[in-house]
Amino acid sequence: MINSISQEQAQEMLRWLNKNRDTVIDLYKNQYIAYNEKGVIAHSENLQNVLEQANTINQEFVIYLVPRCRYSIQILPVQV
Repeated sequence: MINSISQEQAQEMLRWLNKNRDTVIDLYKNQYIAYNEKGVIAHSENLQNVLEQANTINQEFVIYLVPRCRYSIQILPVQV
């Protein structure tokens, strides 16, 4: 998982999710996904399974719970 990622990488991940939002909702509705700027790494309705699968790949990722239905939103970065 992510301990620390660059602002640029975080932006790339958000761009990927915004660009692929419709496909993600169609394929992974009501599931957790582990993804990065390259795409989905793991998915399941069980968060622990997603974390275990994603941690076997040596890539940084974030977790997202895909909503059950489409909403008119844009995912924005959180500034800490």
